[in-house]
Amino acid sequence: MAGTDFPQRERITLLACFLAGGLGIGSWGANLPALGRRAGLDEGALGLVLLSFAAGAILAMTKAPPVIARIGAERLSVIAAGLFGLGIIGIGWVTQMAAAVILASLAGLVFGALDVAMNSQASYLERRARRPVMSSFHAMFSAGTLIGALTYAALAHRGVGNGSILSLSGSVIVVIAVAAFTRTTVAVAEPANDATTARSRARPGIAVLVLGTLAFVIFLAEGAIMDWAAVYLVRVIGTSESIGAAGYAIFAGMMLLGRLLGDRANRALGPSRLFRISVAAVALSMAAFLLSGSVYLAFAALACSGLAMANVIPLIFSAAGMLGARDGGRSLSRVISMGYAGILLGPALIGFLAQAVSLTASLSLVLVGLAAVAFFGRHFKEGILS
Repeated sequence: MAGTDFPQRERITLLACFLAGGLGIGSWGANLPALGRRAGLDEGALGLVLLSFAAGAILAMTKAPPVIARIGAERLSVIAAGLFGLGIIGIGWVTQMAAAVILASLAGLVFGALDVAMNSQASYLERRARRPVMSSFHAMFSAGTLIGALTYAALAHRGVGNGSILSLSGSVIVVIAVAAFTRTTVAVAEPANDATTARSRARPGIAVLVLGTLAFVIFLAEGAIMDWAAVYLVRVIGTSESIGAAGYAIFAGMMLLGRLLGDRANRALGPSRLFRISVAAVALSMAAFLLSGSVYLAFAALACSGLAMANVIPLIFSAAGMLGARDGGRSLSRVISMGYAGILLGPALIGFLAQAVSLTASLSLVLVGLAAVAFFGRHFKEGILS
């Protein structure tokens, strides 16, 4: 199909998968302080749990393409979403370190498959639509993280147990996945011609490595906020677990708003200028968060950070997609892989550094990376991001 739109069935099914993934990640991030308390985990032990999640996800990312070729990205998306919901249910009842590591690994495994599959399907639908649609799917993911975190915060504030909250979240994800599965069809991946195959074997160019490095740092910062902001609010500033979860929800909500406004901002400022302004604002917001001594200042910093970070990754992926149009999509795949290495491995490394030094010091290293990207963005050529 080479029209200007794509079937609503496929769009709705994929939107459901992005929503399910966001609900799970929102619940997972808000749950971390309570998980640490239940299982007696310090920062280093929490870092190991996060690393287990990352290891499972990366393994799935390397194994997902053959499965996509066999059953299609759409069907793999809904299957992985349902299994992810079951993983979220299990995590809510963990009380020991070993169980936390095992369940985090399994949850990461299915989330990695879900992430690759649904983004592959979104990219395919974007090509069919011949117009930008990726941000709308990612906005749905952000909506899911917001709903998941807000629900967790509200129920925790009312005294509902952690296991019950995650059982509710996971059950909703499973229901969404089952409903979406009934609408799917088996579809194999798009065939590649000989020229595409030859291009895919080529080594990545400088532009791809640059974009991938930028994606790594931005994703690392996003992962640091997703997985450690609530912990920082609880253990450093001294808030309650429900307030810590609310801070995560503020970040997720402002990221959702930023993605809903992203296309308009892109048209008004241009991609290169929007990139530079956004990264600089993220760095300043992160600095304000680490320097804040009160909950209100920390919340304001998280809000600004979420709004500014919302469209940085879509801009990078858009630029990589343009490069990928000349090499069969290999450039986009490489940039996404490098980026997700940041969001999956970064939070775990932060935990290990926090154990060795302090959580504030480890998060400050993320700030250094953001400052470097902001400085580099001043010299970024318009042609790469536009």
